[in-house]
Amino acid sequence: MHRLVGKNEAHCDNREAGEDSLLAEAAELRALPAFPQAVHDYTAGLACFRESLRLFNKLLAQEARFRTVRYLLYLDADRERFGPDGGASYGRLLQLCTQRQEISPRVLKTMLALLTLSGFVTIRRGKTDRRLTFYHPTERMMGFARQRIGNAADALDLLQPQVQRARMLQDDLCFIQRTLTAAGREHTTATPPTDRMPEFIAFFGGREGAAPVVFSIMLGDMQRMPTPSRAQIAARFGLSKTQVSNIITEGAGLGFFALDPAAVPTPTPHLRDSYQRWISIELAYHARHMQPV
Repeated sequence: MHRLVGKNEAHCDNREAGEDSLLAEAAELRALPAFPQAVHDYTAGLACFRESLRLFNKLLAQEARFRTVRYLLYLDADRERFGPDGGASYGRLLQLCTQRQEISPRVLKTMLALLTLSGFVTIRRGKTDRRLTFYHPTERMMGFARQRIGNAADALDLLQPQVQRARMLQDDLCFIQRTLTAAGREHTTATPPTDRMPEFIAFFGGREGAAPVVFSIMLGDMQRMPTPSRAQIAARFGLSKTQVSNIITEGAGLGFFALDPAAVPTPTPHLRDSYQRWISIELAYHARHMQPV
C-alpha cells in the first residue's frame, strides 16, 4: 500500500507559511482546540445532507456537477453586478464552466435540463430584456443552500464563537445571498479551494459515491465505532453495494483505507491527515465569506 502525495499537497506547509493565505487560515483553524469536534459535527452534517436529499445529491455526486450548481447559485445571487434578473444566463454559465476547462458544454446542458426537470431550477424571461432567459434556483434548491451554509456556520461557531454565524443565518435575511455572492466572486476569479489538494479531491470529489463512503468511514473512526458494512453504507446513501466496494478498493490502492483480513476498511493516517486538511480549507473558505455587513 502506498501513499500518493502531489506537489501541491507535499508543499502544503510551505504555502501555509505565507504563499497562500487560505491555507494559512486553514492551518489556524486546525490549531484550535475545538477543531476535532468541529470536523466531527461538520462531517455528520454532510452525511445527513447526503442521506436526506438523494435525488439532488445524485446530481452533485461529482465535483464538476457540483461546480455547475455553485456557479448557478452565485450568478443568480449577485444582483449588484448583474441586475435584478441575476446573471445565470446560459452564456454566462458556459463562460464560467469552460474558463478553466473543468466542465464541458455537454455536462452543463445535461445538468441544467436535470435541475429543471427535477424542480431545482426554473427558467424565466428577463425583466429588462425579454429576449434573454435566466435560470433561477427554486425554493427547493435554496433549501439545499441554506442547509449547506448552516452546517458550515454551526461548525465555525465552535471555532470562532464570537462571530455568531448561525445567528446571522437566522436573523439576517440577506446572509445567504451575501455569502453566495462573496464566495462566488472569489471562486470565479481566484484559485478554487479544491485546487489546493488536487490528488485528494480527484478521489473524494471525482469518484461518484466516494464522499459518502469517506464520511461513513471517518465518522466510525472519530466516534470509535465499527465501520458500517458496505451494505449499510449503500443503503444509507442510495449507492449500490458494488459501487461502495469499488470505491473502497480504489481508496485502499491510493493509501486512504487500510483493510483488515475481513476486508473491513479503516482510515489510514494519510486519509486522516488529508481529510482534516480538506475540511479546514473548506471551513476557512466559508469563514471568509460568512461575515456581517
